[in-house]
Amino acid sequence: MRQRKNTHVLKKEQQAPSVEEEPYPFCHLYAQESWHGEAYISATRAGLEKLRDAINLTLEKGNTKNTFWPNDLESYDLFINCLEEEDFNTLSLPYTLNIHQPEANQPYDLLKKPYYTLDE
Repeated sequence: MRQRKNTHVLKKEQQAPSVEEEPYPFCHLYAQESWHGEAYISATRAGLEKLRDAINLTLEKGNTKNTFWPNDLESYDLFINCLEEEDFNTLSLPYTLNIHQPEANQPYDLLKKPYYTLDE
């Protein structure tokens, strides 16, 4: 009988590779607080290379989902989609402050499957 796995525990294939095997793709994404605010991507070389490769794969395939790691080692999936301008214009604003948020689509509303990955 197959036991149900705890969804809060990463499967072995989802866990970060050991430092000896390959560097963690560390990447932090900091959104704008409000309009004209700064946004930041802070990453290691391995993280930036994976982000670049994920963007290239998105440009080729349309949608991707890839795992990155912040410095607390709690992995997260970064979904990237390449939208037509008319779809892009329906998105909610990306600001972290809850200011002037008209009814709009969320990014995941426009993420079409299938999506592709660099993760194995």
